[in-house]
Amino acid sequence: MRTTKNSTPPRTTPISTPSKADRRGSGFWADIRDDLRDRREARTARAHLVKQLDGYHSRSDILDLLAAADRYDGAEAELMRDVLNSKLAHAERGSLRVG
Repeated sequence: MRTTKNSTPPRTTPISTPSKADRRGSGFWADIRDDLRDRREARTARAHLVKQLDGYHSRSDILDLLAAADRYDGAEAELMRDVLNSKLAHAERGSLRVG
């Protein structure tokens, strides 16, 4: 092939594209994967806590546990308050199912 002074020589090395491994750990898809993992872990933690608190059905038991949970801060205490408030709402409606 003939090159002139103003033309660029042909490329001899192939253009590399990111491999699956490179794309997997970066950007948008990594954020989605991390978000899904966090949501799955949160659902598992909530289901475990609901199972642990399954024996508390009466309004007075739930209110006692809520009073104890209110003395603490943090994600675990917030989750416990959320589950207990849900149980309280269901107990007041006469339903034993908690979601």
